[in-house]
Amino acid sequence: MKTILHITADYPDQYSNKKTQAIQNLLRNTKGFQHLIYSINRQSGVGGVQSVDRRNNVITVCYRAPPFGIFLETFLSKLADWITADLRNTNANVHILHAHKLSIEGLVAQRVSKVLGGVPFICTIRGNTDQKYLRAKLDKRGTYRRLVRDARLLLPVTPWIERYVDQTLETENIEKLLLPTISQSTNLIPPQRGNGRLVTVFNLSGWRLKGIPNLLTTVANLKSTGTIVQLDIVGGGEPHHIQAIQKRIKKHDLADQVRLTGAIAHTEIQTRLNEYTGFLLPTLRETFGMVYLEALTAGLPILYSQERGVDGFFDGREIGVRCDPKSVPSLEAALRQMVENEEPMKAELAKCQTEGYFRRFEAEQVCKSYSDALHSILENEHAKIA
Repeated sequence: MKTILHITADYPDQYSNKKTQAIQNLLRNTKGFQHLIYSINRQSGVGGVQSVDRRNNVITVCYRAPPFGIFLETFLSKLADWITADLRNTNANVHILHAHKLSIEGLVAQRVSKVLGGVPFICTIRGNTDQKYLRAKLDKRGTYRRLVRDARLLLPVTPWIERYVDQTLETENIEKLLLPTISQSTNLIPPQRGNGRLVTVFNLSGWRLKGIPNLLTTVANLKSTGTIVQLDIVGGGEPHHIQAIQKRIKKHDLADQVRLTGAIAHTEIQTRLNEYTGFLLPTLRETFGMVYLEALTAGLPILYSQERGVDGFFDGREIGVRCDPKSVPSLEAALRQMVENEEPMKAELAKCQTEGYFRRFEAEQVCKSYSDALHSILENEHAKIA
């Protein structure tokens, strides 16, 4: 059985078990390989690298490095050398390296690959962190261009981040495979006529990043022109976050239109969403946004942010409305579309559900694409040797 070595900062481990389960779900459902995971955790400071725990093919590693990516390559080189030494000490035979982000893990995998004599590496490109690094580290664009040229395959998780790296790193001619995050929503609930209210769902601690200040301003502006938008904000949070949102609602005189409904158990979210007219989440930053898929599979059209989240997956299908989350006029136009076009959007959404449009996000299809790509790389390596 071939071994795939994964380098990731986003895998639940003994340092933090609260990390996203996206990568864990991918590996659990990709059979036929041995997955060896180096789960890396940065601690602020200057120092070395140490293993915190080693169990079930997951090696939890902590490394010290300054914040804000200061001397980034220097500290990641030390981490890469530690991983290489550990592989040799444990006699691990690695066939493919998979870096699960470009900006951090990609640099580590590139160095490990070279030290191991050219073991092929592939690299996931994630929206939020990778775009942030590429925007902030203009002096490192050359470094990342060399990295993507060295990679055997790039795995963007969304179409918009694929477009972004094509523009910034000139990757148009580099082999890529769009590999979305696996959806945890397996049930399809047919759309029905909604209750006249729109809904958004998120942890209230992130209310600013989820675009709530501009959204409330937009609802207030529409009210002044005679368009009444009813909105439920679903999610739990600390009292000070709840109070901050309530203060904004009161400021805009929206107490009769906008209400906080509290948290809903995840097992009940889809059923509850199905009651509404549409789903809103004009987020300022979002790598993927699983809640959008939960809404769509629950029968709700979505309002989503351009160049964020799921943007690009539904081009040509009238099942949602794109907006610029930083622009109140853009939000106003999008909200009007959501309110005025519920029936045609839900009809198109019902068609998408019937046609199996959302299977592309299910574990079976995502993992088959991933497995096929791994096998293709291994076959090419075998052909080179032969």
